[in-house]
Amino acid sequence: MKVKQLILALVAATAIGAQAADIKYIDGVAAIADNDVITQRNLQAAIARSAKPQGMSDADHRKQVLTQLINQSLVAQAGKRRNITAEDAEIDSVIAQTAAGRKISVDKLYATSGLSRDALRRNVADSIIANKVQQQVAAQNARVSDAEVNAAIADAQAKGQALPSGEAIRQYRAQHILVKAGQNDPTAETAIRQIWQQARSGKNFDQLARQYSQDSSAAAGGDLGWFTDGQMVPEFENAVHQLKPGQVSPPVRSQFGWHIVKLNEVREAGTPEERTQVAVRRALEQQKAQAAAYQLLQDLHKNAYIDIRVQ
Repeated sequence: MKVKQLILALVAATAIGAQAADIKYIDGVAAIADNDVITQRNLQAAIARSAKPQGMSDADHRKQVLTQLINQSLVAQAGKRRNITAEDAEIDSVIAQTAAGRKISVDKLYATSGLSRDALRRNVADSIIANKVQQQVAAQNARVSDAEVNAAIADAQAKGQALPSGEAIRQYRAQHILVKAGQNDPTAETAIRQIWQQARSGKNFDQLARQYSQDSSAAAGGDLGWFTDGQMVPEFENAVHQLKPGQVSPPVRSQFGWHIVKLNEVREAGTPEERTQVAVRRALEQQKAQAAAYQLLQDLHKNAYIDIRVQ
Protein backbone atom coordinates (compact mmCIF):
# COMPACT_ATOMS: atom_id res chain seq x y z
CA MET A 1 0.00 0.00 0.00
CA LYS A 2 2.57 2.48 -1.03
CA VAL A 3 3.99 4.66 -3.74
CA LYS A 4 7.67 5.38 -3.13
CA GLN A 5 8.22 9.07 -2.69
CA LEU A 6 11.30 9.88 -0.71
CA ILE A 7 11.03 12.92 1.48
CA LEU A 8 14.70 13.54 0.90
CA ALA A 9 14.11 13.93 -2.81
CA LEU A 10 11.46 16.56 -2.14
CA VAL A 11 13.77 18.46 0.18
CA ALA A 12 16.70 18.28 -2.21
CA ALA A 13 14.71 19.28 -5.27
CA THR A 14 12.49 22.06 -3.91
CA ALA A 15 12.14 24.61 -1.14
CA ILE A 16 8.70 25.75 -0.06
CA GLY A 17 8.31 29.50 0.25
CA ALA A 18 8.53 31.11 3.66
CA GLN A 19 5.27 31.98 5.37
CA ALA A 20 3.94 35.43 4.53
CA ALA A 21 4.42 36.69 8.09
CA ASP A 22 8.15 35.97 7.86
CA ILE A 23 8.85 37.67 4.53
CA LYS A 24 11.47 40.40 4.54
CA TYR A 25 10.55 43.07 2.02
CA ILE A 26 14.09 43.14 0.63
CA ASP A 27 13.43 39.64 -0.70
CA GLY A 28 11.32 39.89 -3.84
CA VAL A 29 8.16 37.85 -4.24
CA ALA A 30 8.27 35.24 -6.99
CA ALA A 31 4.71 33.98 -6.55
CA ILE A 32 1.77 33.84 -4.18
CA ALA A 33 0.12 30.45 -3.75
CA ASP A 34 -3.04 30.94 -1.73
CA ASN A 35 -1.82 31.79 1.80
CA ASP A 36 1.83 31.15 1.03
CA VAL A 37 4.47 33.42 -0.44
CA ILE A 38 7.31 31.99 -2.52
CA THR A 39 10.23 34.39 -2.48
CA GLN A 40 12.75 34.92 -5.23
CA ARG A 41 15.42 33.71 -2.82
CA ASN A 42 13.61 30.40 -2.43
CA LEU A 43 13.10 30.16 -6.17
CA GLN A 44 16.76 30.80 -6.94
CA ALA A 45 17.86 28.27 -4.32
CA ALA A 46 15.52 25.66 -5.80
CA ILE A 47 16.76 26.38 -9.33
CA ALA A 48 20.35 25.96 -8.16
CA ARG A 49 19.53 22.51 -6.76
CA SER A 50 17.52 21.39 -9.78
CA ALA A 51 19.33 19.89 -12.76
CA LYS A 52 18.18 21.59 -15.96
CA PRO A 53 17.04 19.07 -18.60
CA GLN A 54 19.21 19.06 -21.70
CA GLY A 55 17.94 21.49 -24.32
CA MET A 56 15.66 23.39 -21.93
CA SER A 57 16.04 27.16 -21.82
CA ASP A 58 16.76 28.97 -18.56
CA ALA A 59 13.34 30.62 -18.72
CA ASP A 60 11.53 27.30 -19.13
CA HIS A 61 13.61 25.76 -16.35
CA ARG A 62 12.68 28.64 -14.03
CA LYS A 63 9.02 28.18 -14.91
CA GLN A 64 9.23 24.44 -14.28
CA VAL A 65 10.83 24.86 -10.86
CA LEU A 66 8.38 27.59 -9.86
CA THR A 67 5.48 25.34 -10.83
CA GLN A 68 6.92 22.61 -8.61
CA LEU A 69 7.20 25.05 -5.72
CA ILE A 70 3.63 26.22 -6.18
CA ASN A 71 2.31 22.67 -6.39
CA GLN A 72 4.14 21.57 -3.27
CA SER A 73 3.02 24.67 -1.41
CA LEU A 74 -0.62 23.98 -2.22
CA VAL A 75 -0.31 20.35 -1.13
CA ALA A 76 1.40 21.35 2.13
CA GLN A 77 -1.33 23.88 2.87
CA ALA A 78 -3.95 21.20 2.21
CA GLY A 79 -2.15 18.97 4.69
CA LYS A 80 -2.21 21.64 7.37
CA ARG A 81 -5.95 22.05 6.85
CA ARG A 82 -6.20 18.32 7.57
CA ASN A 83 -4.18 18.84 10.77
CA ILE A 84 -1.20 16.94 9.36
CA THR A 85 2.01 18.04 11.05
CA ALA A 86 5.74 17.41 10.94
CA GLU A 87 7.37 16.69 14.28
CA ASP A 88 10.77 18.00 15.29
CA ALA A 89 12.22 14.48 15.25
CA GLU A 90 11.04 13.99 11.66
CA ILE A 91 12.55 17.31 10.59
CA ASP A 92 15.84 16.47 12.33
CA SER A 93 15.92 13.07 10.63
CA VAL A 94 15.38 14.49 7.14
CA ILE A 95 18.00 17.19 7.64
CA ALA A 96 20.52 14.66 8.98
CA GLN A 97 19.91 12.26 6.09
CA THR A 98 20.13 15.07 3.54
CA ALA A 99 23.44 16.21 5.01
CA ALA A 100 24.76 12.64 5.02
CA GLY A 101 23.74 12.21 1.39
CA ARG A 102 25.74 15.30 0.48
CA LYS A 103 28.66 14.18 2.67
CA ILE A 104 28.56 17.34 4.77
CA SER A 105 27.74 18.08 8.40
CA VAL A 106 24.32 19.23 9.53
CA ASP A 107 25.82 22.57 10.56
CA LYS A 108 27.26 23.04 7.08
CA LEU A 109 23.91 22.16 5.52
CA TYR A 110 22.31 24.93 7.55
CA ALA A 111 25.11 27.35 6.69
CA THR A 112 25.00 26.70 2.95
CA SER A 113 21.23 26.46 2.48
CA GLY A 114 20.83 30.17 1.74
CA LEU A 115 18.10 30.34 4.38
CA SER A 116 17.97 30.98 8.09
CA ARG A 117 17.88 27.92 10.35
CA ASP A 118 14.20 28.48 11.15
CA ALA A 119 13.29 29.04 7.51
CA LEU A 120 15.03 25.85 6.41
CA ARG A 121 13.25 23.85 9.10
CA ARG A 122 9.90 25.32 8.02
CA ASN A 123 10.64 24.34 4.44
CA VAL A 124 11.55 20.81 5.46
CA ALA A 125 8.40 20.61 7.59
CA ASP A 126 6.28 21.64 4.62
CA SER A 127 8.00 19.02 2.47
CA ILE A 128 7.23 16.36 5.06
CA ILE A 129 3.60 17.46 5.30
CA ALA A 130 3.21 17.46 1.52
CA ASN A 131 4.73 13.99 1.37
CA LYS A 132 2.28 12.73 4.01
CA VAL A 133 -0.63 14.10 1.99
CA GLN A 134 0.65 12.33 -1.12
CA GLN A 135 1.04 9.10 0.83
CA GLN A 136 -2.54 9.40 2.07
CA VAL A 137 -3.84 10.02 -1.42
CA ALA A 138 -1.92 7.02 -2.74
CA ALA A 139 -3.12 4.79 0.10
CA GLN A 140 -6.73 5.81 -0.51
CA ASN A 141 -6.69 5.55 -4.28
CA ALA A 142 -3.94 3.15 -5.38
CA ARG A 143 -5.32 -0.12 -4.07
CA VAL A 144 -5.33 -2.83 -6.72
CA SER A 145 -7.39 -5.99 -6.28
CA ASP A 146 -6.41 -9.47 -7.39
CA ALA A 147 -9.28 -9.29 -9.89
CA GLU A 148 -7.79 -6.16 -11.48
CA VAL A 149 -4.38 -7.82 -11.76
CA ASN A 150 -5.86 -10.94 -13.34
CA ALA A 151 -7.98 -8.84 -15.72
CA ALA A 152 -4.95 -6.81 -16.83
CA ILE A 153 -2.95 -9.98 -17.47
CA ALA A 154 -5.82 -11.59 -19.39
CA ASP A 155 -6.31 -8.44 -21.47
CA ALA A 156 -2.62 -8.27 -22.35
CA GLN A 157 -2.57 -11.93 -23.31
CA ALA A 158 -5.69 -11.54 -25.46
CA LYS A 159 -4.03 -8.67 -27.32
CA GLY A 160 -0.78 -10.56 -27.74
CA GLN A 161 1.10 -8.07 -25.60
CA ALA A 162 4.22 -9.13 -23.75
CA LEU A 163 3.88 -9.32 -20.00
CA PRO A 164 6.63 -8.17 -17.65
CA SER A 165 8.65 -11.11 -16.38
CA GLY A 166 9.23 -9.32 -13.12
CA GLU A 167 12.25 -9.55 -10.90
CA ALA A 168 12.73 -11.96 -8.06
CA ILE A 169 10.45 -10.93 -5.23
CA ARG A 170 12.53 -9.72 -2.33
CA GLN A 171 11.02 -10.77 0.96
CA TYR A 172 11.94 -9.59 4.43
CA ARG A 173 11.42 -11.13 7.83
CA ALA A 174 11.49 -8.67 10.68
CA GLN A 175 10.35 -7.95 14.20
CA HIS A 176 9.25 -4.61 15.53
CA ILE A 177 8.24 -2.79 18.66
CA LEU A 178 5.48 -0.20 18.41
CA VAL A 179 4.68 2.57 20.86
CA LYS A 180 1.49 4.24 19.73
CA ALA A 181 1.56 8.03 19.59
CA GLY A 182 -0.62 10.96 18.67
CA GLN A 183 0.62 14.12 17.02
CA ASN A 184 3.48 15.79 18.92
CA ASP A 185 3.59 13.15 21.67
CA PRO A 186 6.94 13.57 23.49
CA THR A 187 6.09 10.85 26.04
CA ALA A 188 5.87 8.18 23.35
CA GLU A 189 9.12 9.32 21.75
CA THR A 190 10.91 9.24 25.10
CA ALA A 191 9.58 5.73 25.76
CA ILE A 192 10.67 4.34 22.39
CA ARG A 193 14.15 5.83 22.73
CA GLN A 194 14.57 4.20 26.13
CA ILE A 195 13.54 0.86 24.64
CA TRP A 196 15.92 1.41 21.74
CA GLN A 197 18.79 1.98 24.15
CA GLN A 198 18.02 -1.38 25.75
CA ALA A 199 17.97 -3.07 22.34
CA ARG A 200 21.28 -1.42 21.40
CA SER A 201 22.87 -2.64 24.62
CA GLY A 202 22.08 -6.22 23.63
CA LYS A 203 18.86 -6.99 25.48
CA ASN A 204 16.80 -9.70 23.79
CA PHE A 205 14.57 -8.06 21.18
CA ASP A 206 11.92 -10.76 21.51
CA GLN A 207 11.57 -10.04 25.23
CA LEU A 208 11.51 -6.28 24.68
CA ALA A 209 8.71 -6.64 22.13
CA ARG A 210 6.64 -8.84 24.44
CA GLN A 211 7.13 -6.38 27.29
CA TYR A 212 6.69 -3.03 25.56
CA SER A 213 5.15 -3.31 22.09
CA GLN A 214 1.59 -2.08 21.67
CA ASP A 215 1.15 -3.89 18.36
CA SER A 216 -0.81 -7.11 17.94
CA SER A 217 2.47 -8.84 17.09
CA ALA A 218 3.78 -8.31 20.64
CA ALA A 219 2.71 -11.79 21.78
CA ALA A 220 4.89 -13.25 19.02
CA GLY A 221 7.90 -11.20 20.06
CA GLY A 222 7.10 -8.58 17.43
CA ASP A 223 7.52 -11.10 14.59
CA LEU A 224 5.86 -9.84 11.39
CA GLY A 225 6.57 -12.91 9.30
CA TRP A 226 7.63 -12.53 5.67
CA PHE A 227 6.57 -9.43 3.74
CA THR A 228 7.47 -7.70 0.47
CA ASP A 229 7.93 -4.11 -0.62
CA GLY A 230 4.66 -2.24 -0.66
CA GLN A 231 3.03 -4.07 2.24
CA MET A 232 4.26 -1.77 5.00
CA VAL A 233 3.94 1.98 5.45
CA PRO A 234 6.75 3.90 3.70
CA GLU A 235 8.57 5.00 6.85
CA PHE A 236 8.74 1.41 8.12
CA GLU A 237 9.79 0.05 4.74
CA ASN A 238 12.52 2.67 4.34
CA ALA A 239 13.90 1.70 7.75
CA VAL A 240 14.01 -1.97 6.72
CA HIS A 241 15.91 -1.09 3.55
CA GLN A 242 18.65 0.55 5.63
CA LEU A 243 19.30 -2.58 7.69
CA LYS A 244 21.34 -5.72 7.28
CA PRO A 245 20.11 -8.96 8.88
CA GLY A 246 20.63 -8.80 12.62
CA GLN A 247 20.61 -5.00 12.81
CA VAL A 248 18.11 -2.86 14.74
CA SER A 249 16.88 0.48 13.42
CA PRO A 250 16.74 3.74 15.35
CA PRO A 251 13.20 4.85 16.28
CA VAL A 252 11.05 5.50 13.21
CA ARG A 253 7.86 7.59 13.21
CA SER A 254 4.84 6.52 11.16
CA GLN A 255 1.12 7.22 11.23
CA PHE A 256 0.78 4.42 13.81
CA GLY A 257 3.35 5.73 16.26
CA TRP A 258 7.01 5.00 16.95
CA HIS A 259 8.68 1.80 15.74
CA ILE A 260 11.96 0.00 16.33
CA VAL A 261 12.64 -2.58 13.63
CA LYS A 262 14.93 -5.60 13.70
CA LEU A 263 15.64 -7.23 10.34
CA ASN A 264 16.23 -10.97 10.66
CA GLU A 265 16.33 -12.40 7.12
CA VAL A 266 16.14 -11.40 3.46
CA ARG A 267 15.38 -13.78 0.60
CA GLU A 268 14.53 -13.76 -3.10
CA ALA A 269 11.38 -15.71 -3.91
CA GLY A 270 8.49 -16.09 -6.31
CA THR A 271 7.55 -18.32 -9.23
CA PRO A 272 7.56 -16.75 -12.74
CA GLU A 273 3.78 -16.35 -12.51
CA GLU A 274 4.00 -14.67 -9.11
CA ARG A 275 6.70 -12.32 -10.33
CA THR A 276 4.55 -11.29 -13.28
CA GLN A 277 1.59 -10.67 -10.98
CA VAL A 278 3.71 -8.50 -8.69
CA ALA A 279 5.07 -6.49 -11.64
CA VAL A 280 1.58 -5.93 -13.07
CA ARG A 281 0.19 -4.98 -9.66
CA ARG A 282 2.92 -2.40 -9.13
CA ALA A 283 2.34 -0.92 -12.57
CA LEU A 284 -1.40 -0.59 -11.87
CA GLU A 285 -0.72 0.91 -8.43
CA GLN A 286 1.61 3.46 -9.97
CA GLN A 287 -0.97 4.40 -12.61
CA LYS A 288 -3.66 4.89 -9.98
CA ALA A 289 -1.37 6.86 -7.68
CA GLN A 290 -0.27 9.17 -10.49
CA ALA A 291 -3.88 9.76 -11.53
CA ALA A 292 -4.88 10.53 -7.93
CA ALA A 293 -1.94 12.92 -7.46
CA TYR A 294 -2.83 14.72 -10.69
CA GLN A 295 -6.46 15.02 -9.62
CA LEU A 296 -5.42 16.39 -6.22
CA LEU A 297 -3.37 19.14 -7.88
CA GLN A 298 -6.20 19.91 -10.29
CA ASP A 299 -8.63 20.33 -7.39
CA LEU A 300 -6.20 22.47 -5.38
CA HIS A 301 -5.43 24.76 -8.32
CA LYS A 302 -9.11 25.14 -9.14
CA ASN A 303 -9.83 26.63 -5.71
CA ALA A 304 -6.55 28.48 -5.10
CA TYR A 305 -5.39 32.03 -5.64
CA ILE A 306 -2.18 31.95 -7.70
CA ASP A 307 -0.25 35.10 -8.56
CA ILE A 308 3.03 34.62 -10.43
CA ARG A 309 5.24 37.71 -10.16
CA VAL A 310 8.26 36.60 -12.21
CA GLN A 311 8.63 35.44 -15.79
